Amino acid sequence: MSQTKKILIEWRHLEFGEVPCGRCTDTGTNLLKVITQLGDEGLLNNVELEIQNTILSPDKVDESNVLIINGIQLDHILGTGFILPECSCGSDICKDQVSCKAVQLDRDVFKAIPEEMIRRALLKVLKQD
Repeated sequence: MSQTKKILIEWRHLEFGEVPCGRCTDTGTNLLKVITQLGDEGLLNNVELEIQNTILSPDKVDESNVLIINGIQLDHILGTGFILPECSCGSDICKDQVSCKAVQLDRDVFKAIPEEMIRRALLKVLKQD
């Protein structure tokens, strides 16, 4: 019988009252799609998965649009980086210029964390003992 593996995913994101941040919302949608796909593939059997939804206030924008898996940020798991381009969604709501995190991989910049990157990070964590 296999031992149950525990995975805690913290999704840090902004919400501005009734209006969610589009970039953060897309990351959350991508996360749920990947979890569903991995479950359908049987890769989450014997996994105790917990998702922690951390809603940040606008003054913590530099901590937003982040996934942390078992205490390690996704960018550290994959060896990618984050940049802070201006976020029109946050700027429109806050009425100030806002810079939200985006993932940078080589020359590509992704405003929302893409499904492929989330999947790679989770598979890497699943393979660890």
